[in-house]
This record gives sequence, C-alpha cells and structure tokens, in this order.
Amino acid sequence: MLLGRTLVTLLAVAFISAGLTSCSEPPATAAPSIPRLADGKPDFQGIWQVRNRAAVDLEGHVARQGMPAGSSVVKDGPIPYQPEAAKKRAENFAKRATADPLSNCYLPGVPRIMYMDFPFQIFQTPDILAMTFEWSQVYRPIYLHGVEPPEGIEFWMGDSRGKWDGDTLVVDVKQHNDRTWLDMAGNFHSEALHVVERYTLVDANTIRYEATITDPKVFTKPWTISMPIHRVTDEKRIYEYQCQAEAEEARGDFERDPQTWYPGPGVWTTPAEWKDVPPAKPWTAPKPTGEIKRLADGKPDLQGFFQSDPGGANYGLSTRDRVFLMPETRGVIYGPPDGKLPMQAWAKVEAVVRNTPERGYDDPTAHCFVPGVPRSQWVPGPTHILQPPGYVVILNERMSWRAIPLDGRAHLPEHMRLWQGDSVGKWEGDTLVVETTNLNGKAWLNEVGEIISHAATITERFTPIDKDTIQYDATISDPQVYTRHWSVSFPIKRQEGELLEVACHEGNEDLAHLKEIRDQARAKKGRQGS
Repeated sequence: MLLGRTLVTLLAVAFISAGLTSCSEPPATAAPSIPRLADGKPDFQGIWQVRNRAAVDLEGHVARQGMPAGSSVVKDGPIPYQPEAAKKRAENFAKRATADPLSNCYLPGVPRIMYMDFPFQIFQTPDILAMTFEWSQVYRPIYLHGVEPPEGIEFWMGDSRGKWDGDTLVVDVKQHNDRTWLDMAGNFHSEALHVVERYTLVDANTIRYEATITDPKVFTKPWTISMPIHRVTDEKRIYEYQCQAEAEEARGDFERDPQTWYPGPGVWTTPAEWKDVPPAKPWTAPKPTGEIKRLADGKPDLQGFFQSDPGGANYGLSTRDRVFLMPETRGVIYGPPDGKLPMQAWAKVEAVVRNTPERGYDDPTAHCFVPGVPRSQWVPGPTHILQPPGYVVILNERMSWRAIPLDGRAHLPEHMRLWQGDSVGKWEGDTLVVETTNLNGKAWLNEVGEIISHAATITERFTPIDKDTIQYDATISDPQVYTRHWSVSFPIKRQEGELLEVACHEGNEDLAHLKEIRDQARAKKGRQGS
C-alpha cells in the first residue's frame, strides 16, 4: 500500500515538474483560414492578451506572496545566465518588491510589455503596425517601411522595425537601455539586449508569439520564449490603467479637485449659469487650398507624422504677451468673438489661483500623466496619425494615444470615466468629426491652469486643406465651468520624421521641486491663519 502511494506521488511530482519546466505548444505555422487584409497580409488587428504567468517569472515557478505559480515559457531549458549575472538575478529576486522598475510604474520594455496581465490592441497599415496598451497609455509603433532607426539613442521600449517572412511578422528590437526587467522575478538584461520577435497567426483568435533574446553581457547564448496570445472577444475596446496616476492618488500625492473631477453617477446637475446657446460663429468647412490625398475608398488620407501649430495654446488659449518664462500666445479661440474663455464666476477665481507657483504641482502633466482631450492636440510634440480599417488612431509622442472607432458605436456608460475620455468618429464629407465624452475631469487645459471638467463634451473636426495640412477645430461644451460653448482652431502640419520615446515619468526631476514650493506655500498660509 505504501509503495503504491509513493509511486502515485512520484508520478504526480513528475507531471507537475514537466508542466513547470516546459511549454508544449502547437507549432508556429499559419493556418490557411487566418484573416487577411486587402493586400493579402495576415490581419492582426484586434484586442489581445496572454493567459499565462510569464509576467511573474518566465521560468516555471511555484507560488509566493504576490506571485502566483506558472509554467515556463522558456524553450529548451533554463535561462542561460553567465555566473555573475546569475548572482545579480538572485539579488534582484530578493529585492523585487522595491527594485522592480515596474513597482515605480516605469516603462516595462520589450518583451515584457507583451505578456503583462493587461490587454492591448493592434492596428495595422502597410507602413506601421501600432500596438496600444491599456497599461499607462503605452504604445509601440513597429515601422514596416524599411528605414533604419536613428543611431545612438537608447530607449526604455527599444526601437522596433518589422518585416514579413511569409505570413510571420518578424520584429527587430534594438537600442534598449539597461533599466527594465524581463519579469517580476528579477530576470534582467543589459543595454546590449537584442530582441527578435516573431508573430504568427495560427488561427483567427491566436497569435503564436516568440522572442529570441540575445545579450552577450548577461547570457551565455541566445534563448527564446514562446507563448500564445489570445484574441479578446468580449470587449470592443481597451480602457486605461494609468499606473502612476493611480499610485499617486492612492498615496494622497495627487489630490482630488471637487469642482472638476467626476463626482459619481447621479450626483452632478447642470448649473444655472450654463446658457446652452449655440456657438456665436457656427463652424463651416475650410476651403481646400491644394491637393488632398485620398485612400482607396475615397476618404481623405490623414496618415503621417504631424506637428500642431497651436500658437502656444499649452501656455494660454487667448492672446497674451510673454510673461516671465511663459511664451507669448497667438490666441486660438474664435468663439466667443472676443477670444476669451466664457468662464463662470467660480472658474474665473480658480483660474487665477491655478496660475500661481504653488499650484504648478497640481498640473497633471507636471506628474507626467496623460494630457487628456483636447489638450493632447496642443501639448508640444509631434503626433502620428494612422487609418487602419474602421479606425483613426492618433499616437502622441508624449506617450498617449487615442483609438477613434468609425463604426457608429454608442459612447461608454455614463459612469465609465477616463483620462482620455471616450472618442467616437464619423466622416462628414472630407471632415473627420470626433465626439469625446466620459472625461474624468482630472486634466488641465494647459500649464496656466485653464479649466475643463468631467461634464465636458468635445467636438473636434479634422479637415485636410492640402496634402500637408489638416485644419483642426474643437468646440468645447462644459456646463460645469463655462457659461456657453467655446471653440478653437489651428493648423496641424505634416513633417518629416518619426516618433521618439518620451520617458517623462522615468526622468521627472522637476516634480519634487514643485511639491516643495506647494508645501512651503501651504505651511506659510497655515502659520498666517493660526
């Protein structure tokens, strides 16, 4: 009897060990029935997510506090560390609670971003395949046009260049820094990391993902991870997990503004000051001044690398001369006709208070949070616009993105509130009209503290007037802050170049100084009031 139990136990241990140290998976060959785009390439578009524990530890592991058990995704044995690197990996594991860069909400790097426990969405055009991630508004542009990357720049997320090998997308990822980990368990790399990813659709709902990792400073030889990534079929969009914003709110470092933040369902009512009158100067489509590029379906082709010309709107939407460090502003408000924001009485007072040194800390972009809509259109920095089937996608270099569906869907339920809001679009002639609602009210309009709240509805219009210029127009309806609608307009101009990485939070050295100014001002007011 004892011998029988022992044999059963040994067999069970062997079975579990095999599960923890190997990854038996279907071969990475494309099925004949996979979806394809009009050009015949495999269609990777959609929402995807892993269903494994690779983000915890790439190798097979038992459960520990905060680390659920999982099987290995490493092919052909353990990770081949050099002896000194293996010691470093053990040190990382021991200090993982605080040493993991992700514990500070830093960019995860590649390949780690691909197997984190958050969904991502793929948008595909002939020149770029873009991945937008729920985690902290991160995105990856994978360039397919054969142009070499800029030399001598290290990136948290590396530089990704793709090409097709039959039905497999092969992505070469270079120019990493040495500040990311490969998982929560402390597996790491140096700045010599080179990752080659392979994406293969094995059926309509499964990508076989493989990444070969080479780093001669850390490993004795190249090694490969392999796993399936599954299509998410029960969600039409991905949402937001703003890691640093959530952390700072939980610690009390980013404080609630009761005037602008969403108060919860059924709490807010429209103030009496709101007149709800239409814009004094109704919008009319600008006349074309030159050739307009078009897609095969006849719609305007807005795609490319652009830079807004907002006349300093990030430092004030009205006309203003230079004030100390703030540059002069051209003024982009055309309605009301006086070019001034039609603020309610409380908002006028609040705008003055916000534009003081001690309130600089309260600007969300000082914390490197996403700018929100519409500010993301005039924060300094370029954007890249894509038009994959069914969407217009805007990638902002200052690490935020918007995926604008064109399928006529309804907005999110009223209680679902996001930093970037919920944008839906449609074409009216040659103008892309985008309506954004469901804002959480946490963003500012610019560095001088002009105000937008959770109650805002933003109607944006993107109208090409020649092959290199888009005229941008936005009408803001915010009955919590203003007495009536107001509108801005400026051109967005095509440029030469590519998006670079702006690792704002990772290199933010100004926030501590701004907090010191705020805390000193509060202490002084406290002494004066005592």
